[in-house]
Amino acid sequence: MCGLFGFIRNQACDDPSRASIMCFHLGVLAEERGTDAAGLAMATGPTATVASPVVSRRDVHAGGWRVVKGAGPFSKIWDPKLTEVLDRSPAALGHTRWATQGDTRRLANSSPLQVGQLIGTHNGDVDALDLRDAYELPDPKGQTDTEVLMQALDQAGGVIAATLQILESTLGRAALAWTDRRWPNLVMLARTAVSPLAVAVDDDGNLFWASNPGWFPVAARRSGVRIQRSRIWLMPEGTLLLVDHSTGAPLLAGRHRFTATARARDDRLAPIVAYRGFTKNDRAADQKLISHRTLPDPVLRRSTPMWV
Repeated sequence: MCGLFGFIRNQACDDPSRASIMCFHLGVLAEERGTDAAGLAMATGPTATVASPVVSRRDVHAGGWRVVKGAGPFSKIWDPKLTEVLDRSPAALGHTRWATQGDTRRLANSSPLQVGQLIGTHNGDVDALDLRDAYELPDPKGQTDTEVLMQALDQAGGVIAATLQILESTLGRAALAWTDRRWPNLVMLARTAVSPLAVAVDDDGNLFWASNPGWFPVAARRSGVRIQRSRIWLMPEGTLLLVDHSTGAPLLAGRHRFTATARARDDRLAPIVAYRGFTKNDRAADQKLISHRTLPDPVLRRSTPMWV
């Protein structure tokens, strides 16, 4: 279980700092879903492809993005000196980690991850071995299923049909936010099975996303931001959104559907890993958006003792 948060700024709004403050408070609230590590990727300028992303440094400039991350809660990772950078960023992707696999001290296991031309975040748990076999992926640099999933999406090359095929073939829980340097003005938001993802648009026209819709009104009050309840949406399972910010404001460039697949254990774990911190109303609203198919538990065959 991890926490996602981030924003795409409306650069024409009167006070761009409000979106930055809102992003910070979403990051603090996301600590309810993980304090083992945290990070924030901020767009900094013209995007360029990179030959080999650097994954083992706390603060990296790469291909038009600055990625800052480390072990510990987001409130300890965040440096107020980065506020000026964030205020100029048209988009930012944040993550808080609840480690279920991989050494928490290794930055290669902490998100946002740089994988190929992607910078991405993931909340959930997927069958990495199936993805590696299906797409003949190289050995990962870290130890997480997130990296393997990002490897597969990077292999899609930004092609929507191939991306949808990967999302549909992913087994397990996943909410995702990522950007592809080959499409520098797009941010992709996706939800496969179980793991929730919510989006909101404030009165300034800034778009935010978060793992818990309940964070939006709290962060808005702390930030002086106004968000009407009618402009907070929970994403249905099996959804891919493409959000374009090339004009200086977030615009929906595409919405695609696919069939998500969960494992039986994902359904059993949903109350713990999906709905931590949710209100009863938000949980009930999200459960109306469940559409995944569920694979049964594998049958364990009892072996015959050698001495029989």
